[in-house]
Amino acid sequence: MILETTLFLKTIIILTAQLGLSVASCFYCLKSARKAYENDTTFLGSSFRGAVNMQNELDLIPYTKVPKIFPAKMNLINEKLHPKKTRVIWANNRQELIGYLKEGYQHEGDSTGTFTLFGVFFVWFLSLGACTFFATSGLSIFAGLSLFTISSLTFGPLLAFIMLEMDENDGFRALKITLLVTLITGFIGYSDIYSFSESFFLALFLIGSLLGLIIFEFVRIFRGFSRLAIRIKAIFGAFLFSIFLLFDFNLLRKKGDIAEFNNWETAYEMAFTIYLDIINLLLEILDAMGN
Repeated sequence: MILETTLFLKTIIILTAQLGLSVASCFYCLKSARKAYENDTTFLGSSFRGAVNMQNELDLIPYTKVPKIFPAKMNLINEKLHPKKTRVIWANNRQELIGYLKEGYQHEGDSTGTFTLFGVFFVWFLSLGACTFFATSGLSIFAGLSLFTISSLTFGPLLAFIMLEMDENDGFRALKITLLVTLITGFIGYSDIYSFSESFFLALFLIGSLLGLIIFEFVRIFRGFSRLAIRIKAIFGAFLFSIFLLFDFNLLRKKGDIAEFNNWETAYEMAFTIYLDIINLLLEILDAMGN
């Protein structure tokens, strides 16, 4: 007699595999950055210098090496923001170059890392959007999982550089906090102590709050906010996605009790939804911890 695997087990298999890929690719990039620092080489177009944080831990800082040959050609990064500035300018020495960098220029040859990361981001963005389509359409589970895998692998380098830009040691702590919150919310939500997924008012709160976060992030692109305002937003965002985890783990429990939902298509949909909750929770925690 062959026992049918539960929806919970199917979902956890997909979820842990995809989270594992993201974390593994992130750690690989962090390890490669460490090797680049130790060997004075580059990784994904970036060099790294070492610093010591308040806990006496090594903190790697990505940077672009200043050229040794002058004059150095400088290009304006964003012409739309500075329409009156000259598009191309030449720096005759290191002091001029540093001044032009502060004014929004970059020297030729330092865009490799930017273009590489942009390419990774582009692939991640497209695959994530395609995953969303397959998760809601129920078309091809194989295509959906393949795109999910690409999205998870390409998220790792992006996460690694987010951690490097702040302090990868704080990034490790954020990962631990995210794991702990996920385990706690997963246990509470799946235990069905309270039917979170059946609460209309909770669903309304989640949708309204998520819309508010999206609007805040959109406005943040065009205008600056104080560090305090961003931190308050990030703490609220972390709280919000913790509630999303409670809601979705409880929804997983509810669907698991219905035989017709016990299939890999539903498992893929639930795993992708919970994966997004966890990733957003991690990003909000990183935003709250960053300086």
